Amino acid sequence: MDTEKFETILKDVNDKLAALGQSIAPDALRSMIDKRVAEMVEAQNQKMRFIGTPSERLAGSKYARFHMGVGDVELLHQILSAGRAAGLSSGPSEMLTNALKACSPALYGEPDDAFDGPPRARAMDTAESGYGSQLIGAQYVGELWDAAKAKSKITALLPTFEMTAPTAYLPVRGALPEVLLVSESTANNSSNFTTSKTGSNRVSVSAKKLALHQMWSGDLEEDSIIGFLPFLRAAAEDAVAYYLDSAFLNGDDTNEATGNINLVDANPADSKHYLAFDGLIHAALVDNTNNATSASGAAPSLSAALNLRKLMLDRTYYSDWGHPDKPEDLVYICDPETADALADQEGDLRTVDKYGSAAVVMTGEVAKIGRHPLLSSIAMALANSTGNVPNAGGTVGRMLAFNRGGYNVGWRRRIKVETERIIATDQARIVYTMRVGFGRYTPTGAASGIESAALLYNILV
Repeated sequence: MDTEKFETILKDVNDKLAALGQSIAPDALRSMIDKRVAEMVEAQNQKMRFIGTPSERLAGSKYARFHMGVGDVELLHQILSAGRAAGLSSGPSEMLTNALKACSPALYGEPDDAFDGPPRARAMDTAESGYGSQLIGAQYVGELWDAAKAKSKITALLPTFEMTAPTAYLPVRGALPEVLLVSESTANNSSNFTTSKTGSNRVSVSAKKLALHQMWSGDLEEDSIIGFLPFLRAAAEDAVAYYLDSAFLNGDDTNEATGNINLVDANPADSKHYLAFDGLIHAALVDNTNNATSASGAAPSLSAALNLRKLMLDRTYYSDWGHPDKPEDLVYICDPETADALADQEGDLRTVDKYGSAAVVMTGEVAKIGRHPLLSSIAMALANSTGNVPNAGGTVGRMLAFNRGGYNVGWRRRIKVETERIIATDQARIVYTMRVGFGRYTPTGAASGIESAALLYNILV
């Protein structure tokens, strides 16, 4: 500190103490000030080491000024480490490395670990930069996954299980055991009661890999890439939320010149996400055609929506999927146009603004049909008069009712994120992969026995 300024401060402090009838030796006061200044400087140098939430740990840093969180710091460090291994950059700065150490555990699992299983500890550090495709830290993956689930309309509603093998088998109940009328046993050698059998079957769930692969070119200097990372993360969150919803809703594994419900008059590209497995719409439109009905070009109505419940009765196995014990288990999904048209047609439709402050509203819920939530999803496309989507795009709407208890999402790999630098093209790549399966309940073991979904199509919008 400048000597003249210090002496001025010292005199000012002593004058204030004298006014209070107190005093302190100049050397002692100088020592106290020097100590406090040193502590402030050290705190500034160690500003990444605050204790608290990840955002607090980055408070005051240039990373926070670029709206970056812990996950973004992990991703940035990994990209720059990969760039150093490729000979394209000097690697992460000391400031970035210190930020990573202060705010991230830098642990991640092996490739086939489930996302929410225990990670196997291996540090994400510079010594591992030659490992190959680099796995991203746990915080980035966690933030991405949480945000995608929050933005989803359908995925978050479905029950899940962890797949311990690429193909899993889910046991399902068949015929109920019959409860019989019996007589009192009075003799010591009375006959046993007649036995009843409990029917059972199983459905298979196969894990399919879904991937998001992005590449970009540019300088690996921190100041040029740092603002791009939050944008990249937000795009990945939206993509994972949308395409998972679409896969479960629109899935159809028919990969032929014509016939896929998502492209009825053309051959879908082999990489289309909806080819992974058969989904919710397929259950009613293709598998059990008795559960699909045409609106004949009429406008959507509350009565037509409620009538879908009648199609979800299984009198053979005594299952009433359309009238569940918990009203929220039956969910209606519409394309946005149909949802808006329904709200406009039905003055007595119970919309969200009429629920009251105590209502528990599902993600994306716009109204209730009866006591059941109505969701609007952009993942449901407009279709043609047969309920299928043509290459040129559809013009009429659809409404799907499904019972959440009839479906199960199997996770073999929740999400894995990897990045690397490509020397030959001076590009970076980031790859997100998931391995997921979709199970649909059927008491017969055949898809034609699915009764837990019903579809209204050819709706005027």
